Amino acid sequence: MPARIPLDPKLPPGFDDTPNEDRTKDELDAWWDHPFGVTRADGRIDVRCLHGGSWDRSTSLGIAEDYDKACALAAEKLAEWLKYRERPTLSLDLKPSVVMMPQRPDEEMRVIATFETTEEAGAYIREHYPQAAARAGTTGRQNGEPA
Repeated sequence: MPARIPLDPKLPPGFDDTPNEDRTKDELDAWWDHPFGVTRADGRIDVRCLHGGSWDRSTSLGIAEDYDKACALAAEKLAEWLKYRERPTLSLDLKPSVVMMPQRPDEEMRVIATFETTEEAGAYIREHYPQAAARAGTTGRQNGEPA
């Protein structure tokens, strides 16, 4: 059974109109990566999460017909997002680097390794993070998945 999400929680003022980097540590601790539901006029539930998918608001994860489906949707979509967000990325600054992007706005980017060429950096990602390399194509598809 998926974790139960808060339904119609009392959100801080300006919650969906505040740049993520301007949020307090307490607000990030309370809401970052914690999905919640908002009941719509028709009774369906808008499942939302403050997780960095948008720079200044919570992201809609989808609409569910009832509370149990909302909880399942929240678990599924958050897991997908975390898998995406936690993959290493190629950074082209002074020299190509493989980095882990911050998981929250109050964290820093972490440099894993720096290289002389983008080819070396790409080879490092393919060797050490094969799942990330498989998803790094221009379509975002892997293993023949449809677009």
